[in-house]
Amino acid sequence: MRCLSLAVVTPLLVLAVTAGTAEAQADSLATLHATLGGWEERARLTILDRSGSYFGRASERGILQRFNEKMDTEYHLDLITSGFTLSEVYDWYQRENGARFWAGSINHRLLIQEGQLTARVWLSDAWAIGTRFAHQQTLGADRNLIRLNLRRRFAGGRTGAFLETTFIAEKSEIDAELGFNWSPGAGEITVAVAALDLFNDVVYQGLEVSPTIADTAIDYTSHPFALRVAADLSLGRRFRLEGYGLVLTPTQVVYERQTAPGVGFSQDERYAYAGGLLEWMVGARTTAGGMATWMRARTERAALPAGRPEDDYDLSEVTRSLGAYGLHRFDDRFHAEAWLAHVWRTEDRVRPDTTVAPNVDYEDHTWAGLAHFVYRAHSGFRAELGFGFMVRAISGADRLPGAFERDHSRLRFDFGWQFGERALLLFGSNLDLDGDDRSVNFDGGHGRLALNW
Repeated sequence: MRCLSLAVVTPLLVLAVTAGTAEAQADSLATLHATLGGWEERARLTILDRSGSYFGRASERGILQRFNEKMDTEYHLDLITSGFTLSEVYDWYQRENGARFWAGSINHRLLIQEGQLTARVWLSDAWAIGTRFAHQQTLGADRNLIRLNLRRRFAGGRTGAFLETTFIAEKSEIDAELGFNWSPGAGEITVAVAALDLFNDVVYQGLEVSPTIADTAIDYTSHPFALRVAADLSLGRRFRLEGYGLVLTPTQVVYERQTAPGVGFSQDERYAYAGGLLEWMVGARTTAGGMATWMRARTERAALPAGRPEDDYDLSEVTRSLGAYGLHRFDDRFHAEAWLAHVWRTEDRVRPDTTVAPNVDYEDHTWAGLAHFVYRAHSGFRAELGFGFMVRAISGADRLPGAFERDHSRLRFDFGWQFGERALLLFGSNLDLDGDDRSVNFDGGHGRLALNW
């Protein structure tokens, strides 16, 4: 573990040592940045699009659904070494128009993949209409979600308001969010309130859906609302702060079989997340930062009078992380990025009757990181070399599907073409470094595409 950690920490130290030199050589090269925007969007869609979770909205696996028996020991490393780099994720969340996609091999038959599209058209100086599309096909989510939004700017763009709705075939699952943003100089603060499953009661209680269309009726006895805040602020010339948070109001929902009253369960739900990032522009070409995230879901399920005894339990899911990163641009063609994070995951399931199934008291710890070196012509050939690793440990005797203690490390190679700022196309492969008893060192392939307009 010590050798692997040093392999990722060393690039961070190099970035700090070279900061003084970079400042003396300041030029017009753009400073590299990182963001928690990707983490925050995935955390938000976890609750906005419950049906897009791998096991569905009413699964006994809970809200976060982090564990899947189809995951092998390298699954989470596949996620790390297949996706976009820190600076590419930041650039994506600064754009109004673009599309991006990545895919990675997880076994001889299956790919995991994610894609996003965002487009906005300004109808006037004040009004804009736009859309966002999120695609996820992993062992944590199977999602294709469209969001439509309408925006209005005030006070020369310093303040604004927006209305965003999800657009989904299942009418009862449409959400609507009303928000306001304010730009206090450099940066922006957003406050928004969302009504989840806005038309659920109209569909199931008002229109009374036929049992031939839906075997199970869904009844919210306490409707879900979510309060969200986000901030991206400059603190002077050298520091930048990001903060995100969401809390779901106490929610109670009943799932009952329409042709057999009393068969089903009621469920109390809680969900919240928070994340923060502090970034330091060390020099003209060097950036360093730290980040922390927390996500918690609580499900209290009780069987209806004719329901199953296994539908009586309290489930608590928590994921926390703490990490550091660094980015350095050597010149107009070479740059390096590295991050290191410690992740804690706990899952507790308590039942009143343990003869049905045992209680679960689970906890694991993971060190993970990725160091990345990039050669990039402004328009032309691009090559990348990365080193990624995971070191894991499980506390206690309980085990969950897809959770492992085995450690892994690999090299990541990528080659492709940079089409100026308009497009990027890369394909790559991984080289196994941990000796996992395979006959060859090839450890899967991946690719990514980005388009901007």
